[in-house]
Amino acid sequence: MANLHSQLLLLLILVASLFLAIIQPSLAHSRKLILQSPQKAADTHHFGSLNEVRLYLERFGYKEKRLDNNLIQDTLTTESSLYAAISLYQQKNHLNVTGKLDPETVVRMMTPRCGMPDIFPSGRKGGSAAAGHQHHHGTSRHGKLLHVVGHYKLFDNMSPWTRSEITYNFTSTVLLVSLEDLRAICGRAFQRWAAVTRFQFREAGEGEQADITIGFYTGDHGDGFPFDGPGHVWAHAFAPQDGRLHFDGSELWSTATPTMDETDLESVALHEIGHTLGLAHTTDQDAVMYAYIGRGVVKRELQQDDIDGIRALYPSK
Repeated sequence: MANLHSQLLLLLILVASLFLAIIQPSLAHSRKLILQSPQKAADTHHFGSLNEVRLYLERFGYKEKRLDNNLIQDTLTTESSLYAAISLYQQKNHLNVTGKLDPETVVRMMTPRCGMPDIFPSGRKGGSAAAGHQHHHGTSRHGKLLHVVGHYKLFDNMSPWTRSEITYNFTSTVLLVSLEDLRAICGRAFQRWAAVTRFQFREAGEGEQADITIGFYTGDHGDGFPFDGPGHVWAHAFAPQDGRLHFDGSELWSTATPTMDETDLESVALHEIGHTLGLAHTTDQDAVMYAYIGRGVVKRELQQDDIDGIRALYPSK
């Protein structure tokens, strides 16, 4: 009888061990959302947890922020609780609307992008965002969506530039690009906006206060929008007449033709100057003012959506 009990106990231990061996990989996979990018199979794009997905959706305006972020445990965030926010994200980014973190959605989320929100939600000093011919109103510290016509969006609660001449200068805490290269790149980007508006842009003279200040910064640099290191947010800029335009000094920047590991500085400069003039993020993926510019991508020419947006804000006289 003792031998029989021992054999049964051993059998139970073996069954339990087999069960744990089967479910453990599944549990580990559920705790880390890892998906291969179709653009570059050698890269692994992932979120560490659903809590990180929630923070991403909150950061860019797709989900209202919770006040207890520092106390939230991963186990309190479920994919079902993110269904509405994920669906909204998919809708705005022209993805298949499933409400689930499918590979296409995660790859888009992990594409390098601008740090400014896409939507300024109601309840967080802002109005809801929508595409089409609807109009929205509200307030925000750095500007929020005034209205939408077509795809482009404009900031509200701002003071559009009233002068035809706007000055800029360069102030960096990190030296990544020579001043000569940065001056040439930003000069070309400003000229593209000048070609479709009434503005003239020039570099401020010595001792002259500039309207727009441009520079490279890393981490928490005092504007409430800390940079997150390489590979995620590459820059941000504020609505008029704030004038701050910041590039992330942790990124690998290209001043010529970017490789697949580099971010094109001129394309990003063109995008961020659009923010300093009053344009928010569009849902038109071909436009310069679309939030995402992946590594190796060049977007140095304004599209019709960009032109329509800036001319709606600053009509020709």
